[in-house]
Amino acid sequence: MAKYNIEDENIEINLERLFKQPSEDVYRAWTEEAFLKQWFMTTERTNQSIKLDIDDNGSYEIVDQINGKRNLVKGQFLTLSPFEFIEMTVGMPEISDDEDKIEVEIFEREPGVTQMNVTYIALLPKERRLSTLEYKQKKKEYHDSTKHGFEIMFDRMQQALIDEEQEDDFS
Repeated sequence: MAKYNIEDENIEINLERLFKQPSEDVYRAWTEEAFLKQWFMTTERTNQSIKLDIDDNGSYEIVDQINGKRNLVKGQFLTLSPFEFIEMTVGMPEISDDEDKIEVEIFEREPGVTQMNVTYIALLPKERRLSTLEYKQKKKEYHDSTKHGFEIMFDRMQQALIDEEQEDDFS
């Protein structure tokens, strides 16, 4: 056995969220530009552009700018099952060649109440200089900070859905 056995590991983050909207609306929040630019890896205030090709094997590109720093987010829609399931990749090519995977399961628990289960899978390279304990700590920090980031994005998604519902009520 080699002295420096380096094995990269995947980190899997599972999130669950309930929405007081039908599953169609939650699905649209993942697949329509008007929604995505409000919450997914950007905000309406910081979004510079968004390009979508909504189709199996379609792609997306988001350009966000915060404090003068430009962030490019790109990915591909691998599977789209309307109102039920989305499988996609997400990457930041200016930072890394790696892409992470997101799986979104959407279903109505009862009329007007939708459950969204999200699985996020990312590869976290193990650096040679890290001990096993340091790598485990790095994985935990990555897991916790990424989970927190998704929770913040899902809060913004929920607000976007509520705002649209209220606009429809006033129309």
